[in-house]
Amino acid sequence: MKKLIYSLPASLFEVFVVEFNGYGFEILNRDQNEVIFAIYSQEEELEGIKEAVEEIFKELGGGSLILEEDIPEENWEEKWKNNIKPVKIPPFIIIPEWEVYAGKDLIPIKIKIGMAFGTGLHPTTQIMLKFISRFVKKGMKVLDVGTGSGILAIASAKLGAEVDAIDIQEEAVKECIENSWENEVKINCEKKSVEQINKKYDVVLANLQIDIFRNVFDKLPELFDRYLIISGIFKNKEKDEIINMAKRNKLKMVEEISQQKEGELWYGFVFEQIH
Repeated sequence: MKKLIYSLPASLFEVFVVEFNGYGFEILNRDQNEVIFAIYSQEEELEGIKEAVEEIFKELGGGSLILEEDIPEENWEEKWKNNIKPVKIPPFIIIPEWEVYAGKDLIPIKIKIGMAFGTGLHPTTQIMLKFISRFVKKGMKVLDVGTGSGILAIASAKLGAEVDAIDIQEEAVKECIENSWENEVKINCEKKSVEQINKKYDVVLANLQIDIFRNVFDKLPELFDRYLIISGIFKNKEKDEIINMAKRNKLKMVEEISQQKEGELWYGFVFEQIH
């Protein structure tokens, strides 16, 4: 097992979290200027994770690897089991893969070891799950754009939707397949870009950062009939930008949710077509 310790300017960290999209990390130190965090990796996944992080750092224009060290395998397992706790986002409860949910009032979604270390779920994921519980219904056709770990696709499938999940990262598609199997739901996980989708869905889900929305937003209205559910929108400047994108595409806002974490403000929206 490897422990990768990174340094990143504090102003870029929350955007990194969204772009890293579901993979785990542990914050070691955080102040106004810098965040020091660790990512844990098995040997066979190490190079892929390092390449993914470096690619994000390159896009953000900051960040560096400051230490790489070996850690005992047995300590890793116990550390995870001591730190990962169930997270309730009614009607869902997110649980680690080794736990069994004995209750009947919530819908369990299992996550793999390594996906949410020390962090719980990011506010944007929580916002999306709140929307999904209200706007995704049994029998709907749903597309999850940039699926990452597949949590949003799994939640939709657990509600009875027919789900396609796409991502441009091979590793994300692999995670989606493994996690859908772990949760006993059927999801069509594929390596595709938005531009390669040529059919319509009832609902499109997109938890992405603003840079990606700038490139793909104009394509999204072509893909849904009922609702476009999005998050990953950071602070008011990005909120204004995404609302302008929606207006340009003749979309009407149905609902808005905001959520704060450690002083950072995140937004999510539901849009529909103007008929």
